[in-house]
Amino acid sequence: MRCLACKKLFRVKTTWENLFVEKNYYLCDECIKKYPAKYTYVAVPFNSLVHVFSVFDTYFDVNPISFLLERKVLMELIMTKFDLNKVIFLYYDSFDDLKKDEENINLLSLFKLKIIAVVTYYSKF
Repeated sequence: MRCLACKKLFRVKTTWENLFVEKNYYLCDECIKKYPAKYTYVAVPFNSLVHVFSVFDTYFDVNPISFLLERKVLMELIMTKFDLNKVIFLYYDSFDDLKKDEENINLLSLFKLKIIAVVTYYSKF
């Protein structure tokens, strides 16, 4: 396979335990160590409380698609914490993009029964 961050070819060791397990690998072992995921959570008050979850605390100049597994882990965590019928999910690349889109967040906060959960690629609070 080819690493989406550094573009190097890498191989995944296949054993009897993972022979029939379908798993996508986007990063090589070196890039996983180079770009460690650091999940953060902040509650931001707009007209209502907005729950902001991010995968990284610093910006990496790498294709965000290469971190799909890290985002998947974060989304699974969010889905276990909230009732899915009462959550509005939004995705932004950065926390700065969320601040720029304050008007739409305020419009969404008019749904008083809904919880607004925002997932960002990185955030510098």
